[in-house]
Amino acid sequence: MNTQLQYPGYLLITGSQPHPLQQQLEQRMGQAYRRFCQSWNGLVRDPYLRDGGNYRYRRYSVLHWQNNQLTILPYEPHYQSSHYNRVHGGFNRHFRPWLSTTLHNPALTQIIRWTTQQFLKSPNELWRIQAHQFRIVARAEQKGKPTPEGVHKDGADYILIMLMNRANIRGGVSQIYDNHMQLLANGTLTKQGDLVIVNDHLVYHGVTEIEPIDVSLPAWRDVLVLTFHKQ
Repeated sequence: MNTQLQYPGYLLITGSQPHPLQQQLEQRMGQAYRRFCQSWNGLVRDPYLRDGGNYRYRRYSVLHWQNNQLTILPYEPHYQSSHYNRVHGGFNRHFRPWLSTTLHNPALTQIIRWTTQQFLKSPNELWRIQAHQFRIVARAEQKGKPTPEGVHKDGADYILIMLMNRANIRGGVSQIYDNHMQLLANGTLTKQGDLVIVNDHLVYHGVTEIEPIDVSLPAWRDVLVLTFHKQ
């Protein structure tokens, strides 16, 4: 277990030196990891943005993790209480599921294995995982909003946010606040594999808007978000 997830309640890993998870992914499963990251090119536009934007693309699936084994659950819509998501909460949202090849990619299993090692007390624990692939696009006429609901909680136990790719953007600063809304940390996920894990009981999190550096070129930010719910 990583004690930082109990105090101060988050783990932020950025920098030029690869961390253990990134090393495992690159050295042990290089081709599979590259295919995993490339799957973000196949996301589908989110039709539910209430600000009228068309900057978010995504896929969504639900998983179980127990005894070091990953189980893919049948399709279900994504629901968040309006208590946690005041913008898009309170109703079912139907998103395309992850592609089967991506769900069965060993890189996903390794990411989940490493992440749960940071907080798991026993391998027998059953965890429900809501798995999100997000691409946020920025254009000259429209900034991209990684968290249109603002600084928030997700109603989970732990949350992983991991950068898959970013291109031609500025912004996208991850911000972490305590339960009194005092800023604890901020940092930018800039290279593939940079990540933050938060204890959703102890902290709030959010990400600032992104905009293109060169408005003549495509600009985007790809992240994997896994929310972990103990059963």
